[in-house]
Amino acid sequence: MKRYVAALLCACVLAACSGPAPKEPEIRVVDLAGLEKALAEYRGKGVLLNFWAMWCEPCVAEMPELLETARSYRGRGGAALGVSYDLMVPDATRDEVLQRLRSFVAEHGIDIPVLVYEADDYDAINQRFGLPGPIPVTLALDARGAIVDREEKQAGRARFEAMMRKALGENGDAHRFR
Repeated sequence: MKRYVAALLCACVLAACSGPAPKEPEIRVVDLAGLEKALAEYRGKGVLLNFWAMWCEPCVAEMPELLETARSYRGRGGAALGVSYDLMVPDATRDEVLQRLRSFVAEHGIDIPVLVYEADDYDAINQRFGLPGPIPVTLALDARGAIVDREEKQAGRARFEAMMRKALGENGDAHRFR
């Protein structure tokens, strides 16, 4: 009986220490209006907005460092959002892409919301955010939603951290990008 109680107590302690199971990240298909609505939910925070795709090697290569940065700044008001361009592949169906994306997100430990961009063309989003076309692109948005920094190629942890600090207003740099 003592062994049973001890084993049960150990199991309870281990379960309590491990905490709740990690929540699956949000994966949502959006157009430009949906992206704007999602960004509005992050007003008051510093945000790294990362435009990427599963088929983009530099995007996939930088993802672990983007995620590490996002995790380390969560407690300080930082956040990251991914905008996937995976639906822009010709002949890709929404269901097929979402299924592959769910698997990819789980396999790579992506724990930030992923907004899958869907539109007839990409001119509107490129114009709205001043995007050059090729990805990856990461934008740093401050608490008001203003773009305060950008990286138009693969970035690393140091660059993501510098961008997050700007997004959080931790740098004295008053220069604004728009």
